[in-house]
Amino acid sequence: MTELKAALEALGTEVATKVGVKANRKAAIALRDKVKAAAPYLETGSKMAEKYGHLRDNIRVGRRKAFKQGMVVHTVNTGRAFWGMFVELGTVKMPPRPWFRPVFEAEADKLIEVQISELNDGIEKAARKLAKQ
Repeated sequence: MTELKAALEALGTEVATKVGVKANRKAAIALRDKVKAAAPYLETGSKMAEKYGHLRDNIRVGRRKAFKQGMVVHTVNTGRAFWGMFVELGTVKMPPRPWFRPVFEAEADKLIEVQISELNDGIEKAARKLAKQ
């Protein structure tokens, strides 16, 4: 990890941020695909599904403003399907039926590997580009 950080710092903030955004987004998309596959889906639909769409169709990747400069933040959320949280955590009248967190916990190591490989590829590509100049 320290080698990656040093390599990113050597490239400069603009290039490092571009590489980081690409790596983060690729990992977030991989998580989104796994979460979509695990999301509960009712074939017949419901009143909420008619109005807002099915839960698995609303799962999206978004980019948020970072807390610090040089930091990259992507989120995977349920979009307009607000009831996804109720299914995940339960309510007073409904027991929890987790579907998001188990996928995240199972895939966390793979997502980190995706980020690391994408960062390595991006760093090598940026270094080759800078070497040509």
